[in-house]
Amino acid sequence: MNQDRITTKAPACPATSGKKVKLPGFPGAATGWHPPPLVGQVILVTTRNRDGTTNLAPKCWASMVASDPPHLAFNCNREHWTARNILRSREFVVNIPGAELARKVWRVSGLPHPRPVEAAGFTALPSKRVKPPRIAECRAHLECVLVDHKKFGNEVWLLGRVVSASVDREVGIASDPFRVMRSFVYLEPGTFGIIGRENRFHSRRSS
Repeated sequence: MNQDRITTKAPACPATSGKKVKLPGFPGAATGWHPPPLVGQVILVTTRNRDGTTNLAPKCWASMVASDPPHLAFNCNREHWTARNILRSREFVVNIPGAELARKVWRVSGLPHPRPVEAAGFTALPSKRVKPPRIAECRAHLECVLVDHKKFGNEVWLLGRVVSASVDREVGIASDPFRVMRSFVYLEPGTFGIIGRENRFHSRRSS
């Protein structure tokens, strides 16, 4: 994630003309596609360094990939502390920040290493099942153990099994938890979108 000026995008839904054009930036690295057809939720990944201290890193290409048992995956540069820590210790925590933390999260990638949770202005909260901590200021937490990985050039795809999951109490009891969580997604450098509320389909029952 680049440390650029942060800009919020208002939703817009223009009608499609049906005409198709080549996606700008393709072929080429997906980070250069404009606009990116698939966007990624912004997460903060916590790991443990070899000396037992914590490491914090923002990531945005992450997704649930299996439901039972639950598994998630995200990609990372193979030389980053996050990847090296996970491949060594086989544990990590995916923390879900709300949009109110966006500016703070954006600045994390510019901090020097070692980069403990506290250096970024966050509070470490002990996890239930793994050694890396949760981040108290985040809205949700997925504690994971590594089950597989695959390398692509200088990147690595990390697959983790979720062994514990927790959310803020306010999220758990809210009638619209998405309005409380206010998760956000990375769009392009310096640009993000906010998941601010739920929208439901109401189907009629046949008589």
